[in-house]
Amino acid sequence: MTRVLVSLLFLVTAVATAAEAVSGATCVSGTLAALPYAEGGTHRSVCAGRFSELREIPFTFAVLSLFASRSHYPFEKAPLAHGQLEVAQVSETDNLTVERVRFWSNEMNEPRFFLALVPKPPTRSTDVFILNHGWFDRPEDLLTYLKVDAVYNAMLARGELRPAVVVIPDVRFKKFYRLNSARTPFPNYLTLEAEEIAGIVSQRYKIPFERDRWAVGGFSFGGYASLDIGRRYPGRFASVSVISGLVDPRWSFWPARPPASGTEDIRGRNKNTVVVPGPTPRLFLACGTNDRLYRTMQRLHHTLDAIGIPYTWSSAPGGHTWKYWSSVIPPMLRFSLGTDQPESTR
Repeated sequence: MTRVLVSLLFLVTAVATAAEAVSGATCVSGTLAALPYAEGGTHRSVCAGRFSELREIPFTFAVLSLFASRSHYPFEKAPLAHGQLEVAQVSETDNLTVERVRFWSNEMNEPRFFLALVPKPPTRSTDVFILNHGWFDRPEDLLTYLKVDAVYNAMLARGELRPAVVVIPDVRFKKFYRLNSARTPFPNYLTLEAEEIAGIVSQRYKIPFERDRWAVGGFSFGGYASLDIGRRYPGRFASVSVISGLVDPRWSFWPARPPASGTEDIRGRNKNTVVVPGPTPRLFLACGTNDRLYRTMQRLHHTLDAIGIPYTWSSAPGGHTWKYWSSVIPPMLRFSLGTDQPESTR
């Protein structure tokens, strides 16, 4: 089976390369389609052709995403009625209870779930941080490989962070190229996270929709989704963290009046539609210098610099790996939930 998949990967790669060559397009740095800026900052389009919708995506990622499927644990296969909420405790630390909350998603028309790291009584949670995993990962992987629960538990015990519910949603989808396509101007992860999951979290943990109490961030595809959520719901999220993230060059970033951007869905939403208007969120950006997405993150810097949007940048040697991401967990949590932040910036 492995040999078949590898052979298929090479075949698709060869076909795509041939298609691009025929169309007269060229590729730069192994990424696909319409990179927004050349090294000198000049706008240009590269890797045009049949695969031009797969923008800013490493080619191997794009091809593998065609064959990616969601793995299901036994609890995911149990029936769940519309409106039903199923809560189970999966683990705990000295200061946290880790819950799994399963619910029916109207947006996805199927059961979905998220993990919630909840401070134990008598501590009362005042904030929410939604933390998104990568494309090929599961929510549980952030506990297994990044030890987010252990790191958060220790930082909370030392008084470094405000008590918050850290929410890790299931953001696995069937095809990334469909989410990124011009034919999908308002991907369903937006409504799933910023409306459905946020609504359940607000109600269950009694945390109001006050902007200063809410933050979002993630790794790889999770960073991509978090940045898109921050663009569309700036009035809901005070900070956004993008770690080793992908970026769509068709996006606009917190303009006073979002531009029209082609295709609209049945509700009149396009690639730059803002659902909950608000000021620009605080931004934390990080990427390993050996990551194939490092140049993509640098181009995001150039874009933000050009329009005068400030951000905090963190980088160190490392790749698109759990090891590098583990090093970013503490500064990201301090940025989003740190007790040393002035009240006005929350």
